[in-house]
Amino acid sequence: MPVYHKAFVLVKADPGHEKNVVANLMKIKEVKEAHVIPGEWDLMVILNIPKDIVVPGDQKVYNLVMEQITKIKHVQDTNTMVSQYSESK
Repeated sequence: MPVYHKAFVLVKADPGHEKNVVANLMKIKEVKEAHVIPGEWDLMVILNIPKDIVVPGDQKVYNLVMEQITKIKHVQDTNTMVSQYSESK
């Protein structure tokens, strides 16, 4: 069973384009969930990044955010948090 780094990305989108940004985010294989949320940020994105021994997880998350998410049309800004420990049911 593969092991993943989990990361959470808050996204600011151009007003009225939130659903379009979600649709484009869901095309990225590492994006597992994307939610339109109220408040300062418009979207919350959950990433699962496969762990490997060559490239550290934090670097892989950074690369994905900078090379793919920030390049999506109508994305204004991002704020990324990488989980250091998780439990779920």
